[in-house]
This record gives sequence, C-alpha cells and structure tokens, in this order.
Amino acid sequence: MKKNFLKVFVASVAGFTLLAGSMLAVPTKAATQEKEYRNVGYVFQRNCDIDTLDVTKITHLNYSFGLIYNREYEELGDETNPDVKVPHEFDDSLLHTIYLPEKVASDLSRIDVLKGKNPDLKVLLSVGGWECRGFSDAAATEEGRKTFAQSCKNVIDEYGLAGIDLDWEYPVNGGWGVIKSRPEDKQNFTLLLKEVRNAIGDDKLLTIAGSANVNFSNGGWTEFQDVIPLLDYINIMTYDFRYGSCYFDSALYASKTWKTEFDYDDYNTDMAVKLYLENGCPSEKINIGLSFSAGIPQLVSDKLDGELSFIKDALIRAGFPMDETDPTPVLSAVKNLKESDGFYKHWDNDAKAMYVTYKHTDGKEYFVMSFIEPQGLSAKTQYVKDNNLGGTMFWEFSADYDNSLVAQIAKELNINGFGEEVVPTEPKPEVKPETKPGEGELVKTGDMTPILSLIGLSGASLGVATVMFRKRRAK
Repeated sequence: MKKNFLKVFVASVAGFTLLAGSMLAVPTKAATQEKEYRNVGYVFQRNCDIDTLDVTKITHLNYSFGLIYNREYEELGDETNPDVKVPHEFDDSLLHTIYLPEKVASDLSRIDVLKGKNPDLKVLLSVGGWECRGFSDAAATEEGRKTFAQSCKNVIDEYGLAGIDLDWEYPVNGGWGVIKSRPEDKQNFTLLLKEVRNAIGDDKLLTIAGSANVNFSNGGWTEFQDVIPLLDYINIMTYDFRYGSCYFDSALYASKTWKTEFDYDDYNTDMAVKLYLENGCPSEKINIGLSFSAGIPQLVSDKLDGELSFIKDALIRAGFPMDETDPTPVLSAVKNLKESDGFYKHWDNDAKAMYVTYKHTDGKEYFVMSFIEPQGLSAKTQYVKDNNLGGTMFWEFSADYDNSLVAQIAKELNINGFGEEVVPTEPKPEVKPETKPGEGELVKTGDMTPILSLIGLSGASLGVATVMFRKRRAK
C-alpha cells in the first residue's frame, strides 16, 4: 500500500544558551583522556557561510551535497526537489560522475579558510542525500562503478579533501520508491565501495551515512559484514524515528510512558547501535547521529488538519513556525511555548529526551513533539563513552546557529582540547509530571512499515519548519 506522510521536520537551536563562555575561549587541554572521539558535522550548502562557520569544535566536516549525473528522469520524471536536481542535458562522458552545484564547488575551493580556523580539520564531500538519484545505475556495471570511483578521486585531488562520504538512501529500498533501485543493489553497493576505496587509496577517508533501519545492517539491503572493512567509520542516522506509532524523533532508549504500539515502529538510538554491533561493526567505527531538531510525530502531524487542528492552531498562535517560509529558529520557538498557552515540557527519564504536550480545554494533554536540548545531548555523549563508540555526527550545522550544542559536544567529548572531565548527573528539570498515555492518548496507527532514518541527510532547508510530503512504500 502507499500513503502520503506529512513530515514536519523542524530544525534550529536557540534558547538553550549553553557554554557561551567556552565557545569564545581559547581552548585549553583538559584532564588526560586516552580516547580521542570524532565529532562529525554535516553542513548543507544552502545554509553554509564559509567565512562565519565555526569549525573549531569538530573533527570532520562533511560538506553536503555532491550529486550524480544520471538519467533517472527518463523513467521517474523531473526531480521535484531542486536541491537534488542535476542538469538533464550533458555529455555522455559525465554519466555516473559527481556533479557539483555552483555553490558547492565555490565553497570547496575555499577550504583553506576553514583550515585556518582548525588546522586539524578533515573536510569530506558528502555525495547523495535524501532523494539523490544515480546511485543504483552507477553501481550496476563495472564501467559505471569505475567511472564513479575515479570521479571521487578527481574531486578529492582537485579540492584537497580528506575523503568522500556516501549517502545512498537506500540500496535495494530506494527510499521506498523515491529513487531508482534494484535487488542487485545489495551486492553492487559492496562493489561500488570497493572500487571507490581502490581509487582513492587507504590514505583517504571513505565513510557512509548508514540507516538505523534493521534491513540496513541485517543483510536485507546491504552485505553489511563485507562493507564494514572498506569504511573508516559509519555515521548512523539515529533520528527521524517518529513514524508509524513511534512518538519520539530520536530517543536514546524506549519510552515506557509513551510506548510505541507496534514492534516494527519501535526504534531508538540504543537499538540501532546494538543492531550494528550484533552484525559485526566494531564499536569504534560507529558515530551516533544527532539531529539538531524538534520533531512532530506522524501520530500528530497526520491529524493537524483534522481532529488535532486545535494543536496546530495553538502552535501558530504561539509563534511556532509551521511553514517553510517562516524564518523563526525552531528551538527558539520551542522555548517560547508557554504553559499559559497550554504547552507543557517534560523530561522522559526512560527515553532520555524532552517532549512537549498540549493541554486542551477538555482537560486532556496530547503529545506534540520531542526536541533536542542539553540534557538529552549529555545523555548521548555519555552513551558514546560508556559503549566505547567512535563519536558523534550531527545534522545540520546551521541549525545550531549559536554553536551552543556543538560546544557542548566538544566539551563533553574533549574535542580539540575544549573538554574537561564531566561527571554526568541525572537530569532534574523543573517540569510538569509526565502525562500518561491514558490522559489524552492519541489514536494509534494501524499496520505500517517503519519509515526510519529517511531524511537525516536530506536537502531540507534548516532553520525553518520544512513541510514535506513523501510517498512511502510498504514492503
């Protein structure tokens, strides 16, 4: 079956002005810390200003996105998303090579500006993203794989990059029919990575953005055990879980208060990491994904123009950005959701995440959204330490416009000497008691395939609420 899912993906950060002093201070070496963690930041070209981008608190910058010359439009029609559109008229010799939009090429030519801020910074080009076409055809033949791989090397050499990050969403699955796919993608993905590795050499980084979906690591979409040795590390998109009957966008663990009704919808960061570990990925190759966002679950978004329209009306009255043209920083808007307007913020101590409810005039409280903030972020950096993981990655840089969340990660993981030994404490926010599902619990969804980690590295414009309709295909 097919359904149109209303996706309200909101991203930006404000209101939690954290570690402001440390953001401007000269870094000092912290207490001895044997392990060096990664902090990989994705920056989307439309939101990137090379001159103002603060890269001092990250180890790797993934510039997004390079695209692929392809002819999928002949089968699928024109691209509807301008961020993934490539020229349709091009010389056949360019087929399966990397296409760099003008802004991307211009910014990559100024890497020296970034290196001046952080001499140890490693800059990679991320190729792909949600709705990016061309992967399946490029990987389908030996000639296509060699052409693509040589293109990766050419881009690395031309711009002095540290490596290439591939974000194919997804082999075999094709983003639930959004892009072209074939069953052979499973094997061809491995062959493509081998070709890229051979072309760029072992001294350059080869990484991927990996799905949290069980099919990605259990052999459904990839030859996972064969892929791992080819990669330096994997950025797991441990977010965008708020589909089907799942309430939280990026919970660390399962919530006991707002339980996911169906097992196939029940995803969280810990579950995704364990899937990778159980399927043979070394812990040090795992970076958990952090989405600088607030996420309205499908349980709510599907009904905002119907039975839950009173929530939408209340959000609009409170100044919450519900339209992609609204420039209001979203987490600043979350901060401004007041109890006097019917909104209450809660800490879920099981999920290790904050969420917002709305108290209707009928006395019931309804789940509205979950969002990232310092307490939940600390729980995740501690999780990285406790499980000996490689580090963190985040999408997307411009969403943390005051760099407070990036600064917090740098401090807690001692990135580039900004850190210190942090003794974690259990968060004790002064918030209302948790609302029980029986008190205004939303109607559960029916039988749905989980739609997970779909647009973690998408071309969505961050800093505003981006409303997208996506076609999902149940498998």
